[in-house]
Amino acid sequence: MTNEEKAKAYAEKELVRAISRPAHPLDHLAPYFDSKDIQQAYLAGAAEALASQWKDPKVELPEDGSHLTLLEHGNDRLIVEVAPWIDGKYQGGYAMSVYFKQISVKAWLPIPPLKGGNT
Repeated sequence: MTNEEKAKAYAEKELVRAISRPAHPLDHLAPYFDSKDIQQAYLAGAAEALASQWKDPKVELPEDGSHLTLLEHGNDRLIVEVAPWIDGKYQGGYAMSVYFKQISVKAWLPIPPLKGGNT
């Protein structure tokens, strides 16, 4: 399900809830908002949540293990790589490359465990 489909389903559920059984302090405002307003709020929240998951390596380094790493090549290209961090240092494939001097780690993201698994 795409974020847009989730936003639409969420908006429909919230409008039905607000109209059928006002329970939230802001439910009295429901007549002033439509489905599109709620969808836009959902999408903005989803974008913010996803954007805030990335960590700045200048502020926080990951623990040892594999992480999703966002690399910057010069000022014109971004590369995403699943890369190991060992002793607080990026050890991905680009670290072994002669091009690494032109590449910097812009951000990293912990890889969450898979549903139904423990890794």
